[in-house]
Amino acid sequence: MTPTPMRRALASTALLLIAATACAAPDDPSAPEGRVLADFPPASLEGVRVLIGNDDSMRGEEPDGGDGLGLYALRAALCDAGADVVAFAPWAQQSSMSAALSHEGAFGLGAPPAPPEEYADACSDAPSGGAVHGVCVEEGPCRPDSPSATPVDALGFALAHGLPEVVGWDGPPDLVVSGVNSGPNVASQIPHSGTIGVASAAVAAGVPALALSASVNEDLVVTPETLTATAAFGTDLIARMHGAGLLDGGSDGYVVNVNHPASPDGAPGTDVRWTRAGAGTVLVVDYEGEDAFTPAVRPCGPEAPGCLPETRDDADAIALLAEGAVSVSALTVDRAYASGEDPTTVEGLSELVTALGNG
Repeated sequence: MTPTPMRRALASTALLLIAATACAAPDDPSAPEGRVLADFPPASLEGVRVLIGNDDSMRGEEPDGGDGLGLYALRAALCDAGADVVAFAPWAQQSSMSAALSHEGAFGLGAPPAPPEEYADACSDAPSGGAVHGVCVEEGPCRPDSPSATPVDALGFALAHGLPEVVGWDGPPDLVVSGVNSGPNVASQIPHSGTIGVASAAVAAGVPALALSASVNEDLVVTPETLTATAAFGTDLIARMHGAGLLDGGSDGYVVNVNHPASPDGAPGTDVRWTRAGAGTVLVVDYEGEDAFTPAVRPCGPEAPGCLPETRDDADAIALLAEGAVSVSALTVDRAYASGEDPTTVEGLSELVTALGNG
């Protein structure tokens, strides 16, 4: 499998971040351990209605899994936990589309050619059967070459029409989960992410939402095992959030952003960090040529031109890319500075994540 330029650049960034943080101060042994995992038992997800979206599409045909295999891993994990799951995703790859909307044309629906073989029997017992719909910009059902709707198009269509009219749900979903994305969404990558765009649009509509992303390994690829591990970790986190009452109230205006490191054996990570969105630049785009300007992705490192340095010790990019930990952070949907939101609204979630790290 040939890594994409962006994944190659992300892996290079990881090496640069490791070098930049090699001399960081060790953890303070006197720091309080906080609450433990037993304080946050997982609740059953039976009866919880989950809408899955993403920006990778719902095709699941490519060998590297970058066209939606993570959606099927997540769908299977949630159904196994008892949730009623439906997916509305872009018809084709829509990575880095952020919150873009289509302003012309009608939407059509299409079904996946076939679920990936390893997930062929997933969700067969779910009330809605784990239905997967692709959303295209087409006068009629989606054709193989139909233009794709954007990630947020698919989410908006699902909430306003797809779930009540196509699926038959009476009312909104209990939760939106976006992912599992093939590649991380941390620091400067967050504003561009269609994965984050879906979750942000859900929260803006009053529905709690998580974004789940899987990172690259040393060979610069996101493996099926890592997608499985990310889906398992995310499902367990959701069950514990549900048990602690942290899925109520539209997540109080924040998206839970989860980034999982590479997992060769498919096991969920146990080094879990409560982080903040990084303030530094992870990747920067250069433009090459004289008359036609070709974008080229370049990784950032200390003092690299065009790159802002990371200034936060608890940054998501440091935890994930430099230290190989699971990063969990809360991203505000209200982008107004000092908007008056009470920071205690995320204290329960931060305690849960700390407990996951404590084991």
